[in-house]
This record gives sequence, structure tokens and C-alpha cells, in this order.
Amino acid sequence: MADCPVLRSLSTEELIQKISEAGIKINEEEARRFKENDVDGETVDYGLTEAMVGYLFDGSFKKQVKFQQFVRQYKEGETSITLEPVPVDVCPSTSTVELQCLPSSDASGEVAHRRLPVVTIIPTFPKDVQMKLDAKEPCHRVSKLRNKIVRVLYEMMAEYTMYPTNVEYTQVAKALIMKYPFLRDMERNGYHTWHMSLKRKFKAERAPLVSDTEVRKLKEKFGHTKQSKTTKTSSKVSRNSLSQSFEICVGEDSASVEAHVDVLQSEYRKMHPDMTTVKDRMARTFSWRRREIMEGMPVEEVLNKYPFLKMPTICIDEVDRLHPSTFAFCHRFKEGFATVLPNVLKFAQGKSVLAKQYNDARKDALAEDLPGIDLRAGLILLPSVFREKIEHYITLGEKDAATPYPTIQLRNNEWKMAMTSAGPSVVKVDGVDVCHCMDLDEAFITAFSMYFVFNIAYPPHLKNTLTFLQRRIVSIVEEGDKTLPITVLRVINNLC
Repeated sequence: MADCPVLRSLSTEELIQKISEAGIKINEEEARRFKENDVDGETVDYGLTEAMVGYLFDGSFKKQVKFQQFVRQYKEGETSITLEPVPVDVCPSTSTVELQCLPSSDASGEVAHRRLPVVTIIPTFPKDVQMKLDAKEPCHRVSKLRNKIVRVLYEMMAEYTMYPTNVEYTQVAKALIMKYPFLRDMERNGYHTWHMSLKRKFKAERAPLVSDTEVRKLKEKFGHTKQSKTTKTSSKVSRNSLSQSFEICVGEDSASVEAHVDVLQSEYRKMHPDMTTVKDRMARTFSWRRREIMEGMPVEEVLNKYPFLKMPTICIDEVDRLHPSTFAFCHRFKEGFATVLPNVLKFAQGKSVLAKQYNDARKDALAEDLPGIDLRAGLILLPSVFREKIEHYITLGEKDAATPYPTIQLRNNEWKMAMTSAGPSVVKVDGVDVCHCMDLDEAFITAFSMYFVFNIAYPPHLKNTLTFLQRRIVSIVEEGDKTLPITVLRVINNLC
């Protein structure tokens, strides 16, 4: 692909042709979406979100994955990168080697800090790291080796300045990925985690340097002053603001909605409710219900008015109404989690004390029971991959979690037993028993869905785990969502 034109120079038609040549068959509907949304090479080079790719190839996970691989490989095949213009104080005839020389001293004997050279040459790394890089091993997945790479890059940049610009961080990170494409991030522009790692490294190294002239001056100019911290409420926060509007269904008003609610409550009292009627009335009252929840109706009141939300299937259906997709929310969760399950089990080893109980449970199990054990263990061990605790999401026995957030209470008293066999559980929100489930995976998905159903923001102690599930596993991007945290991006690089 080295002789191919630069990606950003491709027109929409040329891009479609290149995609087809890569073995991805573009049908008429998909080609229409590319053209209507002005998706050309420049657009793709800037970076398409998962939601955008999902729209272009709606209904085909295979095409979405192959398209992302096509873009990644095409960029790796490009032999040039855009760098900053040559500074005026650098002589045009200066060689690359001369550009790498140490900064000179000024008349006072202090180091004269200046910008990085326009040509970035990645230095040689320590022997143990360089050997793995030469062998094209993904050593960035090993924290110790990754830290060594960041340290060497920091030392190279610090020879010029302790305050690199954003352009310089980007320049070095891109140069690293150009030389070692297998170190590329799985998400976004491919070098974001390296960019952020370098910024954090410089911040940490600058902290104690009060004698450095450049650091001292910039600390005086931009340093933080002591200010009283504003108090924050400890109660759970809504994930979406009240300003978000929902259209009222045509032909519905307060009287008709009340009539629908009466039908729902009547059906709930029956031994065998008519589920067709239930789903119809839940759909008719959806917009009204969302407005009530967004305005702060307590969970208990919502459940009293719409009691079928106590059923796992109806609760999960609510998420499909909120975020419609070709595939149902439950299906997306199961399929998406299955792709990362082996690596979750692998990376949890040594990070969680529960990993040993999983290993013991697996040794004692029959072959036909292993898939179920792996799935339940993967769900239990997932938070540990993000250095978060499953105890904030699942409790054992009769112990109640003192939290307003969705939690699962298992009847089992031991984690090994919870991994080994299916067992009844209760999903709670704000101290209220909401759903009764018969297996851990059903309870896990139901509890996760309740963050959307009841408009609850993720708690800080589980935010990375839940954000990973939302953005990577079920591919939901909500209005106002920020870019993925660096911690989540790093885990995605390891798991996916």
C-alpha cells in the first residue's frame, strides 16, 4: 500500500473504490450514505466515531471491523507525516544530526530552552525494550516496558524544553507510531494514549524542579493558587440534563396516558398478563415516562406507576427505545462481551484476589460447565482490569450495598459458588428491590440497563468499567459524552 495516494486526498468515489479493493463489498445503500454525508478520505483521516462507522455499515459488524482495519492499515502504509514548519531560527541547510544536538547555554550560563527540532528521530531504547520492538512484539501492553518507552522519549524532549507544546507532543507520538505501527492505539487517532502519557510524565517531572529557570517562571505565571473548594453534593447525579426533550406521542395527553397506566397496572395484577398489550402500552407511554424520570421522579414512584419495569426483559426493552439499533441491547452486550472475555480472564490474573477462586472453580468443574463459569467469572473480574472493585456492583448473601446506584445482591455467600453455578439474585436501585433474576449474566445486564432507564450517572468508583461497557461493548454514545478516558483507552488496547 506504499504506492497508494495519501488517505486525506481521496474523494468519496475514490475512497469507496479503495474500500472495495480491500475486499469490503459496498452496496448501493452504503454508497449512498458515504455520498450524502460527504465521507471522503479527509473525513476518515480526521477520525470517524464508532457511531459514525456503525451508521455507514448498519447491520454488519463484520464490515465495521474490516473498515476500521482498512483505515488503520492504509494509514500505516503512508510514508509521510505532516510536521510543523521549520522555525525561522533554524538554518535550512542544517542536517538532521545537527538538529538533534543539545541546547546551548546563554551568556548567564543557564540552558537556553528552545523548541524541538522539526525532524523527530526516535532514539534507541534500552536493550530489553528494543529487542521486543525489533521483533514487533506489542510491548506497550506491558506497563514496565511502556514506562521505559515513555521515559526515553521524555529524556529526548527534555533536552530542549520542560514545557513542550501540544504540537510537539503530537509530533513525537506520531513519529513513534510511524516507526513502530504495532504500538498504535485501537481507538481514535492511534497515538492518543502515548500523547497523554508524555504529558503526564512531564507534569510529574516538573513538580519538584523549583530551581529550573523555565519551570520557575511558568509556575509563577500559570501555577495554581490555593482556593477554597466548592462543596459538591454526594447524591447520585442524572446522566442527562432536564433540557433534553422527548416528543410527546401523537394523540396522547395526560388523560390518555393515565388510561394506559391503568391498563398496565391491571395487567400486572394478573397471573398471566397479555405481554402484547403490555409492550404496546409501554411504548405509548414512553415519552411521557422519560419526561417524568428526567424531571426527577424517584425510582420507587416510577416502579409503582409502571410496574412492568420490574421485569428484566421490559427494563432492557426500555434501553432499546432510548437507543434504537439494528441489534437489541441484550444481544449487543452478549456478543460484544464474548469478544473480550478471554482477555478479561487473562488480564485479571494477578490483579484480583478473585482470580484464584476462578482458577479453582475451573479445575473442579466438568467440561460442559466451563463456558458458564468463564462468563460469570469474566463479569465478576471485569472491574479489576480497571482497578475498580466488583463489590461496588455485586454483593453476596444478605449484605445490602449502601449506595443509591444499581447493584446486584446474590443469594450465594461465596464468590466461587457465584462463578460455578447460576443462582437467584435481586437487582436494587436506591434501596428498592427492582428485578429478580435467575442468572448472573441476566442480572448484570439488567443492572447496567438501569443506569439508562432511571437516568443515573455512573458512580466514580465504577466509572471506567461502565464507560467501557457502554462505549465499547454496546456501542452507545449519548449527547454530551466526553472522549474516552485514557485509562479506558489503554484497557481497550489490551482487551480488543
